Amino acid sequence: MKDAVFFPLIFAIAAGMVAGSLWLAGPVRQCGPLGGADGPADYGFAIVSGENFCRFEGRPGYELELSENLLTIYGSAVQNAEDIEASPTLTLGEDLETVYAGQTLTISLQVKPAERAGAMAFEAMYSTGKAGNSGWQRFALAPDWQTYQFEYRVPDKLLENAVAFDYFSVRPVVPEKVRGIIIREIEFRRAGF
Repeated sequence: MKDAVFFPLIFAIAAGMVAGSLWLAGPVRQCGPLGGADGPADYGFAIVSGENFCRFEGRPGYELELSENLLTIYGSAVQNAEDIEASPTLTLGEDLETVYAGQTLTISLQVKPAERAGAMAFEAMYSTGKAGNSGWQRFALAPDWQTYQFEYRVPDKLLENAVAFDYFSVRPVVPEKVRGIIIREIEFRRAGF
């Protein structure tokens, strides 16, 4: 094959591959740890809603669905372990971990039972790794949207615990089979804001 045909053909194939991969990928979500950059400059609060729910990481035995700016979590009965890392988690970025250390947080969640196999209750926990956690906070669910809150005083980070991540987890209480919850919003608010 002559160079005059070979190089334009290779260029066209490469351009088609790049265009096709961009078309298949669609818009890139900004997932990863939750940071305070999108909130107020004083870090008074941080909100997880809509597309930001993609920051949640699933775990075996849990099914996460993100649609219509809502996060649905289904869990099976065998998955209600005490360990936060066995449940769906949201990792907080280093900036929020630093600001929240030694502070009292009010954590608010807007939750309702899933349409199919709706849970009667859900649990949430804030964890600072080795420095401690809030324990599982249990809430009985109303049939429609409600806001549920709890407070947690985040311990000061010790030098040896500085590498631990802060996590937040929420999960349906599953007495048998499969149960689900739908989350519309999660807010972390520092005391005084």
